[in-house]
Amino acid sequence: MSSADVEERAETGTTLTKFTINLVRRAVRALEIATQVTGDNRTDTFNRAIQVYAYIVKAEEEGKSVFIVGPDGTKERLLLT
Repeated sequence: MSSADVEERAETGTTLTKFTINLVRRAVRALEIATQVTGDNRTDTFNRAIQVYAYIVKAEEEGKSVFIVGPDGTKERLLLT
């Protein structure tokens, strides 16, 4: 989606954009797990997932590392492939 498309929607006040996507089996299972854990619906889960993905990608682009810290303090580096 181009920045012009985003700007046009902002100017017209449109706040929702509908997408049709195809998911591999692994992604469908991940979606099921995420909705069960959070109690969110699929739309909310996709919206949050895209925001988190963008945050991580931007952080990595800036040379930052993202870690998951366990309850015992152990760190695991999150890498997107």
